[in-house]
Amino acid sequence: MAGELLALGKRDKLSRAGYAWHDAGSELRTLQRLVEDAGRHAEVAVDAWLDGEELRSGADALAWQLKRTAVLLEELHRDDGQNPVDEELLAGVLKPAPSLVDRARRRGDLCQLRRELARRSSRLTVAGDRWQATWHQGQVTARSEDGRVVRGYAAAPEAVEQFLQPFEATSCHRPRARVVVVDERPEHRVTDRHTAGTSYTDRAAAFDADSAALAGVVAALNGLRQQWPAEAVAERVHSAAEELQLVAPPAPSFSLYRGTWPYWATSTSAGWVSTPAVVSGIDPIWGVFDRAEELRGAGWVSRAASELLATDPGDLPGFLRHHLLAGGSVDLTVINGPAGPLYTVSSGGAHRTHLFKILGLPFLFAHLTARIAPSRIDVTSVIDTSKGVAEAKRVAEGWHLLIERGLVHGTVSYQGEFATLHIDFAPAPWLLGNDAFVTAYNQAYERVYPGALAQLGVPTHALADEQTWRAWLHT
Repeated sequence: MAGELLALGKRDKLSRAGYAWHDAGSELRTLQRLVEDAGRHAEVAVDAWLDGEELRSGADALAWQLKRTAVLLEELHRDDGQNPVDEELLAGVLKPAPSLVDRARRRGDLCQLRRELARRSSRLTVAGDRWQATWHQGQVTARSEDGRVVRGYAAAPEAVEQFLQPFEATSCHRPRARVVVVDERPEHRVTDRHTAGTSYTDRAAAFDADSAALAGVVAALNGLRQQWPAEAVAERVHSAAEELQLVAPPAPSFSLYRGTWPYWATSTSAGWVSTPAVVSGIDPIWGVFDRAEELRGAGWVSRAASELLATDPGDLPGFLRHHLLAGGSVDLTVINGPAGPLYTVSSGGAHRTHLFKILGLPFLFAHLTARIAPSRIDVTSVIDTSKGVAEAKRVAEGWHLLIERGLVHGTVSYQGEFATLHIDFAPAPWLLGNDAFVTAYNQAYERVYPGALAQLGVPTHALADEQTWRAWLHT
């Protein structure tokens, strides 16, 4: 059955419209609707004498299985290398159940996952924190010795280490996790990877745990209150924003993993982070927003700064708690590096992030999300495809050179002229992007962690601009 299914897929992809797979999926969906209708009619028919809910529930369960099978067939048909199916697993199972195919897909080539995780783990050379973690059908809850909580999705228990690694001190630290596996049964489908973030209780505990960070923010605000007259706050904010834009312009959004597959883990936590390490706030100019101004009005940063500085020092802790915790979270993405993490705004909280950056406040409390590097990146997800094959070749050559210099660990394969990077370990993941992206993040990282990239192997002169980066890498 498995061999016939794969052979059908390969033959069918050569046809213009993929009729066999399309027709099979359509028939399954038609049958799904018929079963749903039958369940509803059965419930109505017996309603006068019996409770028909059980009949309808059984029909709905069968309809759900039919729908899931149709979806899996469509995904198998769409497989173009970006959504790989574990052929080794399929070939070894006489009649693979939809749940097994689903599990292999979600784990990203199930039979290769453990080998790839082992290679990644061997690159983490520094002992990290100790964690207690529970894995239950993909859902993970982990707690460190110092009380930090991380929650999210890991495709397999072996992936928990990668799940926790972004919340270590550097990208080279290896978490020491004791993982308790609850109810791992191969016939169960892994829970959907899009999981809920940390709870309000988790965030509140993290807010209160670092009293020194809160005290640092309060002290910085008290210092500004003494330096900035109330009538000059707007002017000072404008000047501070211009200076910040000049010395530390926002890096682009970290979209390098967009469209890549598979990823094995996504994790969330909360805590106080270094404000200088927040290097992107969605908008390209600090203090200028491209959206929602009709609701907030122009000059929001100045008004918010005035309100902060007018707040009584004794009330500032409660004021900050309300606006950073109870009033909705600042959402940051974690990008760990060789000397420590960078952060970028992922969704909510851009206005407050700009405010803290412009005021030069030392810490910012945020909800944190991390996604580990995928197992592979296709060159078309990195380049401007309008530049053609020549650009694709140049980026692929750059990947080879990064591997040769030890800045990335992995291999490069080709399908025709187009390359795919198979990643084992990337201590500075932004180096996988195009020249403009790499340069922006190199410069941001150098500002936050001076000299760290030189220790990794990137000379300081290569950080100046795109041309110097390209010249150094391709020399």
